[in-house]
Amino acid sequence: MKLIILILALLIPFLSFSQIDSAFILRLKALDTANILKMDTVSAPNDAFTQKIKKLLGEKKGLSVGAILKLKIMDEQQKDTVHSKEFYKKLTEDITTGETSKLLENSLVNIYRRTFTESEIDELINFFQTSAGRKMDKEFLLLLVQSVKDGEQLLNLAVKNLEKNK
Repeated sequence: MKLIILILALLIPFLSFSQIDSAFILRLKALDTANILKMDTVSAPNDAFTQKIKKLLGEKKGLSVGAILKLKIMDEQQKDTVHSKEFYKKLTEDITTGETSKLLENSLVNIYRRTFTESEIDELINFFQTSAGRKMDKEFLLLLVQSVKDGEQLLNLAVKNLEKNK
């Protein structure tokens, strides 16, 4: 969650200020301290809306929450001197196909249910089925990281220019 918040926080300077409202910033900050896991992991109704959300999640082939968690596990494993490789293998299996996998799916479905309408989910499914949508899904994180890095360099140049012109 903190990785996602960090990515979003890094994105904020590159968004047009007219697009950022105070409610969005408050919602973003609230995520860092929110404890909504219990509500999010409750099984969602097995209705048409949930099935569409699952279809949308299946359409997305780019970086997923599961992939981010696997990266985090690999990173922790490299630093960990206490747990065995077998421990991390079982942990990865749990988030991939075990009980945690089901809770993660419930969480994603519930978040999408709160965030999007059914017609918006239909539109997103249609978009991700297009060549542009597939490319956006595949390339978005790289574009985001490149944009943030460029923005950081531009920010450093602006600081140097301001300091030079004092």
